[in-house]
Amino acid sequence: MTDLPRPSMRGTIKIGDTEVSLLEIPAGGTPLRKICRTTPTSIEIVFPLDTTIVVRDEEREESAVRADEALVLIGARRYAVFSAQRSVAIAVTVPQLAVDEYVTDTGRSTIIRDSAVLGPVKKFLAGVMETPGELERLSAYFLEKLLWEMTASLLLENRGAGGIAAPAPGLLDRAMAQIAAYRTDQSLTPTVLAQSLSISMRQLQRIFSSIGSTPSREIRRHRAELAVSMLKNPAFRVLNITQVAHHSGFADAADLRRAFEALGYCTPSQLRARGA
Repeated sequence: MTDLPRPSMRGTIKIGDTEVSLLEIPAGGTPLRKICRTTPTSIEIVFPLDTTIVVRDEEREESAVRADEALVLIGARRYAVFSAQRSVAIAVTVPQLAVDEYVTDTGRSTIIRDSAVLGPVKKFLAGVMETPGELERLSAYFLEKLLWEMTASLLLENRGAGGIAAPAPGLLDRAMAQIAAYRTDQSLTPTVLAQSLSISMRQLQRIFSSIGSTPSREIRRHRAELAVSMLKNPAFRVLNITQVAHHSGFADAADLRRAFEALGYCTPSQLRARGA
């Protein structure tokens, strides 16, 4: 994937309970050994950036992973990476509890391929490795949550990571994965969602009507759920309602209030007061 930036920072960035590591793999089959430090149980996703790599897990099972794929390791404590030529990969380690609802099996690995989310995630991770110095606490919190959402989106779209025997993710799963990954982006609309899935608006509406919903409602619901978690969290009391709205993907506080009302929630101010 030649359009991916090549990160200049080396080593590991720790963000809360999550780690993002740059793996510089030597040529000639010399192994690079990686220890997963997140506890108690972690999910590790390895993203090759420029060429095929081979990953050997604790059971000595090997997986060849191309540059347009990623490898998910569930519950791994360590692994080794090989390559015929010098190459670079990025590894993301997240606590399994953060994405547990998307995982129904442990102690196994799976390759993610043909994913609409994979390309944007790789580009984002390459940018994360360029992050200078220490992140301030609020920025680190948002970044970790975003990494968790991206991991969940990959697991949801791929399905194989959860031990579900499905030949390919359905359009509904792909749409939900896109919404989960980009709900904080105010430019995400049903039209943009349809374009990203390469389908018509009519097809998109038909997909969501099968579950008694609409694309707009699901985008609004995902954003509202994020806003609810922020309003209940004491760490975000430094943010006013308008700032919470912006960080959740809403245009302003009025947009957030309308979404809460449409979903049958109390007002944002009432929700925050209850959590005080």
